[in-house]
Amino acid sequence: MQKDLRSGDYEYHEPVLRDLTIDFLINDINGIYIDGTLGGGGHAAVILSRLDSGGKLIGFDKDLRAIEECKRKFAQMGESVSGKFRLYNDCYSKSCSEADTWGHVSGLLLDLGVSSRQIDTDSVGLSYRVNSKLDMRFGSQGDSAEDLLLKISEQDLAGILRDYSEEPYAKPIARRIIERRRAQALNTTFDLRAAVEQSVPETFRTKALSRVFQAIRIAVNNELGVLEETLRCIPSKMKSGGRIVVMSYHSLEDKITANVFKELSKKKDGKGNKITPQLKVITKKAVEADEAEIKKNPRARSVKIRVAEKI
Repeated sequence: MQKDLRSGDYEYHEPVLRDLTIDFLINDINGIYIDGTLGGGGHAAVILSRLDSGGKLIGFDKDLRAIEECKRKFAQMGESVSGKFRLYNDCYSKSCSEADTWGHVSGLLLDLGVSSRQIDTDSVGLSYRVNSKLDMRFGSQGDSAEDLLLKISEQDLAGILRDYSEEPYAKPIARRIIERRRAQALNTTFDLRAAVEQSVPETFRTKALSRVFQAIRIAVNNELGVLEETLRCIPSKMKSGGRIVVMSYHSLEDKITANVFKELSKKKDGKGNKITPQLKVITKKAVEADEAEIKKNPRARSVKIRVAEKI
């Protein structure tokens, strides 16, 4: 039976590698920490439990229901966390502009995985398995997936499917979507699903559907652009020794994270001139889950964790 998120009866998944991630993040129990992707508050609750009286958690999530869930969860933790947190119903990119009001931060955590709650909802449109409005936005601002598919060119759509999900049938899928659009706008997830299924051999349809929905979601929410923008700006808002911890589940997210960390840790520019690095890379290779963690939490199979420290 499909759970109705609007009634509040849906449980969030347990965060992947929760304790290891927080071990990487916290090295000052009186510091200010940002959880840029709150979700159900699984990481945030552990952060709060480890902070001393001077510590503070700043949380961001574009999904208002996630903010409400975290307020409820933190209230149940009692007086020990009262006054230690501030939650924003906004994108984590706002942490750069808001940081000046808090003082220099000691850590930023980004868990970039899409929550089970978001995937399973019957109202957001992230899953091809549920017939719902073709929205895909994490919040309520900007163009929806329906808007995007109404305006985009066939060439640009094929590029999104190719670049964001490496979809081998990108061109025929894009062509079919545009053909269907000429007759009638794609309003629902099942409209998009039908267009994909009509473009791909039956053997490859399930994987194609996953890739197409993923690629369009990434484009709608500008996920890669927001990630790079935030990683480049946040070091200037951090205190020395502060940590950036990124958990990615997509090769492009991991590539962006690795490249930004590498660039901001350079001691020389392209001409060989000495420059002052902003970061020190803590994880020379991405940390991945072992078989025991994957068995306990299948979502861990694709996670890659990278950590850098402000110099």
